[in-house]
Amino acid sequence: MSSSTTLLLSAMTVLGGLLTPEAQAATVSNYRGGNTPVYSRTSYDYVPSVMQDGVYRMWWCGGIAGDYILYAEADSLSGPWHARGSTAANSHDIVLRPTGNASQFDGIHVCDPSVIRVDTTYYMYYGGYGDGTGTTMIGVASSPDGFNWTRLNGGRPIVVPARDYRTVPNQYGAGQPSVTHVNGKFYLIFTDSTGHAVDGNGGGQFVLRSSDPTFQTGVEELTATGFAPTSSANHTRYSLLGAFSVDWQYVDANDTFAVAVDGPTSSATRVFLFNSTLSQQVDQFDIAGTWTEGPAIVSRPDKHAVASATCGTVPVDVLRSVGPGGPDTWNLARGGVDLLTGRTCDQVPHGRVYEGYLLQASGLPLTLVRGGLRLQFALAAPALDLSRNALGVSSDLFHRIPYGASMNSGAPVHGASGRPAAFRLDDGRLWPVSCLEAITHNNSSIIPLGVSTWDAYAKGPSLHCVK
Repeated sequence: MSSSTTLLLSAMTVLGGLLTPEAQAATVSNYRGGNTPVYSRTSYDYVPSVMQDGVYRMWWCGGIAGDYILYAEADSLSGPWHARGSTAANSHDIVLRPTGNASQFDGIHVCDPSVIRVDTTYYMYYGGYGDGTGTTMIGVASSPDGFNWTRLNGGRPIVVPARDYRTVPNQYGAGQPSVTHVNGKFYLIFTDSTGHAVDGNGGGQFVLRSSDPTFQTGVEELTATGFAPTSSANHTRYSLLGAFSVDWQYVDANDTFAVAVDGPTSSATRVFLFNSTLSQQVDQFDIAGTWTEGPAIVSRPDKHAVASATCGTVPVDVLRSVGPGGPDTWNLARGGVDLLTGRTCDQVPHGRVYEGYLLQASGLPLTLVRGGLRLQFALAAPALDLSRNALGVSSDLFHRIPYGASMNSGAPVHGASGRPAAFRLDDGRLWPVSCLEAITHNNSSIIPLGVSTWDAYAKGPSLHCVK
């Protein structure tokens, strides 16, 4: 969405026979942040995507020569935010530019990034606009490091407007994507002002899912009766929310989708919680703070909720644009609360809540949660190859995550023709590993096996080094 195509929040409605926003109110505590910008420069900055990936990493839409996608990182959500390799506050890198070819869907503007990492690959979903196309469409790019991006799907859009934009009052099109990854599928929520189930202002949020990150195969769409293969008969016929520019994540602590929406007033960001099938709204709460454009809900790399060391407590932080006037004065501010799910330690699925985290507990081994299991390390170096996010926890919480295996120094690694190298650990399984660094940092070496011998071993979760 370009700065000249700003969409205001439509009347806030939860569609499809679900609960109204006033029906339930979640319990929250520890309000933090406010309206003071944490990132500020002489231009407009809005619609960020924020990931906890060791440091906090942020991609957002900013004015350069039109809309470009910019990048900065920080040790704290309160900043200072700076370009990669820089210490200068409020600096940035340009990481995705328009193609410059006005006949292409993203030739003039690229905006509204949603960034996710699955294993070792980063995906950026974004809205593009080209004068020759006349309307917004959604594209996707991939990256090994979140910094250098390659457009996928041959540079073509992956979602286009459902109807001819010239025939509807709001000609914005299909854009403002947000993606999370749940049970092996990418879940995409997006705006389409040409959709069939939109309100009078063109506001509507539609949901697709697929195991294909480009959404070109195996695509299912959320309908009034659940997910079904997308077709001309059901495409954009069911809207989850009557709103523009939302961001979402999956909350493992209580198995909900959290959808952050700016509004329904100008003084708060509202977060709706939907059940795991997206068939019912189960809760909602507000995060106080003014706003001018779409929020980012801070997430771990796979776009799930950030973990805390307290059972049942979920930190929910958002970054959104603020400013006194037009978009040329928009900056980025932070606000947040802790969501108290009411679940006890016995009720929380700890393996999923802490997936991908390095856990540090006094007197206990450094541990990676992978595949919902504890992988304990004798050496820190290989563990640090496999995750950036570390969290201190109690010994009680540590032991609530099922034991998987231990990686002792020099643990054997087996390879075979056409098969990945894999650690053979004390559980008797092979744990495939995607990089040589973790092997060398563990003082291990690769021992070749025959293919049939390698295949005969039971397999543990795959391990991936993060750049």
